[in-house]
Order: sequence, then structure tokens, then C-alpha cells
Amino acid sequence: MDQGKFNLPVGPGMAELIPVKYPQIAVTRPATPGISTSGKTNRVVYFDYHRGGAKPPSRVFATWAGYKKAGPILFSTEHRGTADGKPLHIFISDLAVKLTGSDTWVNAQ
Repeated sequence: MDQGKFNLPVGPGMAELIPVKYPQIAVTRPATPGISTSGKTNRVVYFDYHRGGAKPPSRVFATWAGYKKAGPILFSTEHRGTADGKPLHIFISDLAVKLTGSDTWVNAQ
């Protein structure tokens, strides 16, 4: 569903909102449930997650950055933001993929 472009909640710029709703989870805002993509790169730039029910975290907001390519796949390896108002930092290191039919791993760069 196209909801148009919106100002980014952090930093300058605009992004397209891609709402996602999973069964048994209430999502009230944009992205992974609530992801926004940059019109320039078509990459996810942040996600805003709202969980239904009492199990924490009830809200996670984080940027998507540090993009690296492993084989044909582009991965975001750095996520900074908050989970229920507390600092959040998720990062991925030593990322590699093994392509179908190959015995070798391709490191992300």
C-alpha cells in the first residue's frame, strides 16, 4: 500500500513509508513493521516497531546503516536507536554468505 513520502523522524530528508503488519501483532506506525526507505537508494533507513500486548519491548525505533554487500545481497549491519526509551545498539560483524552451488563463503564488504 503506497502511503507516500514523509519527513524522516531523525535527520534531514524524506522517505517512503512501508507499513507491515504481522498476525497477532498490532502495528500502529510505519515499518520492519514500520520501515522507511530512502528514495535515492531504495534502502531501509529506519524502522519503528510497535508490539501489541504487554511483552516488552513495546516500541523499538532504530536506524539502518552500515550497509555491506555479501554476494548479491545488501545487508544493514548497524542499528542504533531505542527500545522502550533505553539505548539500543545492534550490529552484525563477520558477515558472509554461501551461494547456492558453491563451497566457498563470500565475505561482506
